[in-house]
Amino acid sequence: MNVSFPQSLMRVSRLFLTLFFAAIFLPSSAAALEGIGPRVTVTGTVQEVRQTQKQKFDQIGGVLIIKATNGQIVTVVLHDTAKIISEGKLSRKTLITANIQPNMLVRVTGWRVDSKTLTASLVIIQNIELNPALSLGGVLQEINGNKISVLTDDGKTRVLTLTNETVVNISYELTGVSALSLLQKQVLLTLNPNDQSLVRILRVTGNKGIIQRK
Repeated sequence: MNVSFPQSLMRVSRLFLTLFFAAIFLPSSAAALEGIGPRVTVTGTVQEVRQTQKQKFDQIGGVLIIKATNGQIVTVVLHDTAKIISEGKLSRKTLITANIQPNMLVRVTGWRVDSKTLTASLVIIQNIELNPALSLGGVLQEINGNKISVLTDDGKTRVLTLTNETVVNISYELTGVSALSLLQKQVLLTLNPNDQSLVRILRVTGNKGIIQRK
């Protein structure tokens, strides 16, 4: 007995098979948006942060332009419901769009709009302590109360503030009289994403004298 199928059903079947095999054979690097279906994730480096004056005033919303790990440029739309946090100690604290800076490493989860656009529900700033946008290296020049002056690697002097939450880490064993002072020591600072005049972590990485690595 011959069984015939409606032409519309056959067309749908062919379309399904085409999409199925395309999903199998398409290289994973070809798609910046990771995930099957509307819920997707993208990881990459922030290239640009766009906000209207009203969004800046309201401290919500905006658009992120991200270079994904595969090199593709992705547009991330931030609505007022999007949550922004960071990995690490500040992970419980919600940040705002203004805390996101170019060169930050981020992972975004949200809803697919098209192959290069998504609407974000969650933005996570990854490895915030190593983030180039929040890292500052240089030589400690002056300590004045809770203020420090640092001659940065680009030749500029920055005045920054230490708080009760600032962690001071000496990663070298310093020898000699100069070890009694932190002045003129090489330091690496991690700044607070909420206020980049505040220091979250101060690492003493060496000095001009004799140093011994622990």
